Amino acid sequence: MLTLAPGVTLWDSGEFLAAIHSFGIPHPPGTPLYVLIGKVWSMMFGAVFGFARSINLLSAAATAFGCGILTSLFAKWTGDGFAATAAGLAAGLMSTVWLNATETEVYAVALLFGCMILWAADRAGEDSDARWALLAAYLAGLAWSLHLMALLVVPSAILLVFSTGDGYFAVPVGRRHVDGRREAHSFAKLLRGSIFVTVVGMTCVLFMLIRSRHDPAINQGNPSTLGSLVDVILRRQYDVPALWPRQAPFYLQLGNLFEYADWQFAKGLAPAAPPSWWRTSITIFYALVGLFGFLAHRSVDRRSWRALTLLFLVSSLGVVIYLNLKAGPTFGEGILPANALREARERDYFFFWAFICWGLWAGFGAISLSRRLKPPLSFVAMVIPFAPAILNWTAVDRRTDQVEVRARLDEADMLAKVPPSGILLALGDNDTYPLWYLQQVEGTRKDVTVVTVPLLAAEWYRAELARRYKLLDSATVERWSGSDSTVAFLTRRSYDQNRPVIRSPFFSLDSKAAKK
Repeated sequence: MLTLAPGVTLWDSGEFLAAIHSFGIPHPPGTPLYVLIGKVWSMMFGAVFGFARSINLLSAAATAFGCGILTSLFAKWTGDGFAATAAGLAAGLMSTVWLNATETEVYAVALLFGCMILWAADRAGEDSDARWALLAAYLAGLAWSLHLMALLVVPSAILLVFSTGDGYFAVPVGRRHVDGRREAHSFAKLLRGSIFVTVVGMTCVLFMLIRSRHDPAINQGNPSTLGSLVDVILRRQYDVPALWPRQAPFYLQLGNLFEYADWQFAKGLAPAAPPSWWRTSITIFYALVGLFGFLAHRSVDRRSWRALTLLFLVSSLGVVIYLNLKAGPTFGEGILPANALREARERDYFFFWAFICWGLWAGFGAISLSRRLKPPLSFVAMVIPFAPAILNWTAVDRRTDQVEVRARLDEADMLAKVPPSGILLALGDNDTYPLWYLQQVEGTRKDVTVVTVPLLAAEWYRAELARRYKLLDSATVERWSGSDSTVAFLTRRSYDQNRPVIRSPFFSLDSKAAKK
């Protein structure tokens, strides 16, 4: 809470805030459960903290509760409450996790749901009670309508459900009757029940089908039919890369992950992307402490160690393979050619589960190590899990991040310069989403129509511009004739309505777009 963003931040924050406020549908896959949770949360706390700050606070609360669940699990697995507390705190202090916890984004709530799935799965395996397994399956169904990142825990959850402490596999039995007997549960019966409750949880996506028919202000993909709903869920609007060919050499994709890992423990010492002597040395030190914690965890409880190791592999190597990302914006500077394909932004948030696992082991390892050392080294080791609170602070404090502070001010200034009833041609996320926030949440300059040029290729968006503002005709909606032609037609229609058209200043940052 001390480092919470005071309002809207860059990238998806503005869109999510506008979607929650208008009870709408953000970009595919729509994250309907996040919108529903955010709407209820804003009704509870918006009047106290302000709308934007209250939704930012949702991320902080979700992260705190998620790390609390992990602490509880670690204490149960290891029988060491103090070391488990250090592990949970270290996991939450990873810079990526911390940054996710201080703005409006879906990843913090995805973390909470993933932790709840693990908690229910662990109860199913430990108590040999199928009801907990069904709860885990239901939470997984809900999480599917939240964000797929929450589902990275599912392989580990399955392992927890069916594994026992001695390494054997068993099917959880049913509920205990009053007379002490237990109802036998076959694997087939448990599987059928799990599929059923998972599907029930997944039906949360029907919110988008129902709500889009009311055409809310934020209605990305317009999933008002079953076909368009499937298109939104499958993200067909985007050019989703296949597993092959790789968008960057595999070793570079792994290297990018190591770059993100180098930011986790001491980013405040060197906020810039390239490795530094201070920060990278501390990263290596925490890697060694984490390795010690990894081995200490293995020696205490093999069942949970296997589950956490599986989660670490799935959320690191597995995510690298599955997402097939291009090089990050700052990766390989001076090494990769100038025309190398790059992601639009840093993607470290895709790997937050891996960093959480590492933080858990580092925190647990530090306390375990302190008990093997003599003073004063033992006291130094006890500080290790908590040091990232200081080492990361200046790099994650969104109150003092001037780029984030300017997000709202610059966009408000941009909007103020648009003539009355004007059309503003926007280039992308950072000159669109904060404007949506200003218009929908703060009610600023709702006379201005923001047209996001890259979205014109989507038929649903052209249809929206025709339906709401009469800026396109049916022929232009149905037939895509390219960005230049569509913008030219839209401009003529705007002038016919006596509506001036101006371009976002962001166009001057992109020479190709500027020519258009």
